[in-house]
Order: sequence, then structure tokens, then C-alpha cells
Amino acid sequence: MRNITAELICTRISHDIMGSIGAACNASELLEEGDMDFMDDIKAILKTSSSALAARMKFFRMAFGLDNSNLQDLNMAEKCTRDYLLSLGNKDFPIVAEFGWQTGDDVRSAMIMAMIMADVLVRGGKIRLLSQGGILAAETDKSAKISADKFNKLLAVLEGRDAGEEANLAPLKFLLELKGADNVRMDEDATSYRLMAR
Repeated sequence: MRNITAELICTRISHDIMGSIGAACNASELLEEGDMDFMDDIKAILKTSSSALAARMKFFRMAFGLDNSNLQDLNMAEKCTRDYLLSLGNKDFPIVAEFGWQTGDDVRSAMIMAMIMADVLVRGGKIRLLSQGGILAAETDKSAKISADKFNKLLAVLEGRDAGEEANLAPLKFLLELKGADNVRMDEDATSYRLMAR
């Protein structure tokens, strides 16, 4: 039996690490050519690529891997999520996180919600991860530039409409499997875009 969500997650993870792997391979080729004029550039590329790869792989392991004790350590989950989000943005337009979750929260779902919200941001921004009364929320200010197309596809999935089998929908489809379709919603008000799950 075909598992579309698993296929989408594998595709998404591969996509998210290929850019950094490609950059590291290119830097290695320059290193093999022995041109010392580019040594500082090569070092910078290798450092940036390896940092991004490490941040993303740690995040993917916690968010999509087997349940483990790291999910109970809020400090580790915060660092892992923060590092992942920073690996997506750039120095001029970083994606930063603000945490308001608590011990006992479903940290895996919150991490996935941060990933979903980061996907709609176009030029960096802040994602707030909040928890109140058993409801998790990931929100970003309306002042942040978002991709209307990506936001509308998320809404389509949540409303049960066909949005295609795109890899960028993998985190939402996984969240729906974790929480149940009736327990996840997305909305907006005058100041924020918000994804909520209970």
C-alpha cells in the first residue's frame, strides 16, 4: 500500500538538504583544484553548508523520527527549532523563533507547526510558538511577507480540498496524521497568521 505522507516527507527532507550538500560538493571540487585564491570562500561555504546540514538533520530527526527523550527536553527542542529556522533564512532576512510552550506540551507537533509557518514566509520573520489550555499555536505577524499561494494551499488541505502532492505540504499532512484533521486549523486576524492544533 502506498503511503503518500511518507513519500512526501522523504522528498521534502531530501530537498531541504540537497542545496547544502551541493554547495559542500562544489567547495570540495574547488579545494581539489588547489586554487588558493578561493580558500577563504571555500572555508566559508563548507562552514555554512555543514552548519545548515547539521541543524536540518537534527530537526528532522526530532520532528519526524522515532519518539525519544530529546522531545521531553524543552531547551534542546528550542535550540533545535531555532537552529533549523535560522538555517532557512539568510543573514539579512532570518527566520527567528520565540517560545511560549510548556513542559508536557506536544513538542513534536509544535516543531512541525514551526516548519509549516516557516514555509509560508518569503523574507524572514518571527514565529511564535505558544501553548495555552492544551492548544498549540504557531503564529507570525501580518507585517511579515508571506507566499499567498503556499498559505492558500495549506488552507485547501485543512478544508479537505485537493492541493496536490507537493513536498512542501508534507509537514501539514504529517501534523494532520498526528493530531487528526478536526484538531488542526489555520486562521488570520488583523495582526497575525496562526496555525493551531489541539
